[in-house]
Amino acid sequence: MSEPSVGAGYRTGATPDDEMGSEIRMQRTTMRALRTAAVALVLAGAVLGAPGAATATGIAGPACDFNGDGRSDLAVGVPGESVGTLDSAGAVNVLYGSAAGVTATGNQLFHQDSAGVDGVAEAGDAFGSDTACGDFNGDGRDDLAIGVSHESVDVSANAVYDAGAVNILYGSTGGLSTTGNHVLHQATPGVPETPERADEFGTALAAGDFNGDGRDDLAVGAPGENVAGANQTGTVTVFYGTRTGLSGSGSQDWNQATSGVEGDPEGGEQLGAALAAGDFNGDGEADLAMGTPGESIGGEAWVGSVNVLYGSAAGLSAAGDQVWNQSTTGVPGNWEAGDLTGTAVTAGDFDGDGRDDLAIGSPGEDDGAIRDAGAVNVIYGAASGLTAAGSQIVTRNTLLLSGLAVAGDSFGSALAAGDFNGSGHDELAIGIPRATVAGNVAAGAVAVAFGSPLGLSLLTSQVVSQGTLGVEGLLEAGDSLGYALGTGDFDGNGRGDLAAAAPGEADGTQPGAGAVNVLYGSVLRLLTANDQIFSQNTAGIEGVASAYDRFGGGPGVSTGQYRIGYTTGTRVTVTRDHQSHSPSRFRIDMVGVNAGPDYQIVAARTGTIRYIVDGNAEPTDDNNYVWIEHADGEWSKYTHFQTNSVTSRGHQVGDVVTAGTVLGLEGDVGRASGEHLHFEVAVPDSTADPISGGGFIKGLDRIPQICGVPGNVFLQGQTYTAAPC
Repeated sequence: MSEPSVGAGYRTGATPDDEMGSEIRMQRTTMRALRTAAVALVLAGAVLGAPGAATATGIAGPACDFNGDGRSDLAVGVPGESVGTLDSAGAVNVLYGSAAGVTATGNQLFHQDSAGVDGVAEAGDAFGSDTACGDFNGDGRDDLAIGVSHESVDVSANAVYDAGAVNILYGSTGGLSTTGNHVLHQATPGVPETPERADEFGTALAAGDFNGDGRDDLAVGAPGENVAGANQTGTVTVFYGTRTGLSGSGSQDWNQATSGVEGDPEGGEQLGAALAAGDFNGDGEADLAMGTPGESIGGEAWVGSVNVLYGSAAGLSAAGDQVWNQSTTGVPGNWEAGDLTGTAVTAGDFDGDGRDDLAIGSPGEDDGAIRDAGAVNVIYGAASGLTAAGSQIVTRNTLLLSGLAVAGDSFGSALAAGDFNGSGHDELAIGIPRATVAGNVAAGAVAVAFGSPLGLSLLTSQVVSQGTLGVEGLLEAGDSLGYALGTGDFDGNGRGDLAAAAPGEADGTQPGAGAVNVLYGSVLRLLTANDQIFSQNTAGIEGVASAYDRFGGGPGVSTGQYRIGYTTGTRVTVTRDHQSHSPSRFRIDMVGVNAGPDYQIVAARTGTIRYIVDGNAEPTDDNNYVWIEHADGEWSKYTHFQTNSVTSRGHQVGDVVTAGTVLGLEGDVGRASGEHLHFEVAVPDSTADPISGGGFIKGLDRIPQICGVPGNVFLQGQTYTAAPC
């Protein structure tokens, strides 16, 4: 969906836009065999993270070894953390491995107001929105990259909101240290791009040695970057490691307008929304997979794809660049609008041949008549690189023990790889954060497909939730276990372990404080008997568990409660929820499903109308909108009204409307797919200039709390009845 640009005040039109050689070298080669994708378990990539995927993937084993003791460490992003009075400034908790596994001993908490950390904490920065680890200076200890996707960057003394940045902390024998830490962004000398509003540089991170010099390099996704005049096309910047760490010198910028890169830049593609590094051709240099979940194919929107660039002694190159999606010859699956292929990516050696393979999540894939059940495509590595030969599609229905697929599962929203049974073949962990478990909507689960000499076996699998015997945590609606995944050998026994984030987990009386479960590998599978759960309420862990901190990653939850934005009694089906909306997440699409024909859209919460766009009519790409400001600083936005259905009711900018006030009629004006309501909640960076060139609210997106809904969060594919709070 595309959202036009809008200036301050009342407007009746808008501009169209598409929405949506050494011992160390030898050691690191061994590490790569285990480390396959760095999450920020931030989880979101929690860190768990080194070479990795963006929205939710993992590190693999002995990855993220910040103190060089041979055991993996765990970094967990807490992007909703308040720093002082600064809401959602964000933080990262770092927990260290030991012979007994992850421990609170010596744990650390970092944010931009921590002593010695570069940068200044600001409300809405979302420090920790993704993380990745790699040995950027080649000293044998991993370093930590922390995404700050909503960071403001100063350009010519002017703040560029949501341009985004990445903080780099370096490892030492004592663990992560602030010594030599620094910030990278698009204004860093040597970087070929320029900071712009809503670039969201740092949304996705992945580390790998792309030039084979024994030092890791860092890929940074900016999915909101405008390219060749198209909004939200996306770009990826690669920084190369040196003896002194990362710098902008020699950095590269990659997008679909780059010479030799497959594809054409189009609005809403969001290239770089997910990233993973792996050696797909086994030549000793890491390669880079870049998720493009908003890619259109054959005129269908949000089908999605993945671009792959190969490493060389000179670094990443467009030579041999590939594009993978379900329209690629030999790749199984039926590509469809809304598949969101490339939402998650990870690399692992599933067949044990010494070359990494690529797993690609398509959480919007339909499984027969089951809408948005989700799927994962697996493409295998070869001497020539990734090849469709022997590629697989994995769904919840193909894994015999994972339970039957349900509409809206979004299987494949997060991915991570690790050798959990020590067989020499990586396993694939698959997040199902919206799985309903024992009647608890979106409680979440994780499925595991096991590796073999023939690749992933669909005959042997495992599924884990907080309802599984031995797994810590209270099974609740909205926990979203599996939202982010990460792997590592936390106890140093040679088998991979799994960390799974449940950022919606309530911690005592604090809803959405978040938690991370850690499960340990064994000779057969992941064990549940010695499972651990960590949060900021765990004894000894730095920080204080607070409502909507989202320990484990993901956007914050709204402060206020919102009703369903239709007149009371209307039956409403959610077609895209906050996780599946593309190309921009954390927004919601819904449609009235009563008799119709005209459905009335109402204010979801009391507030003041700040903008109205109401004069566009079909055929046009321009949309009609209403933006409402609420007393706590949150704004809500309503899109696709029928022409003049707002102003004909006498609404004007500055009017105070109460929850339930009819604003206008549901429509399909703009780049809509049939009549529906697009709804979002955000906190603008600046109330004087709150609307982005794409028509979205400039600032930190929030998952709206919807009253009267299980877990207070909408679930795709579900139908609800509108009612007041």
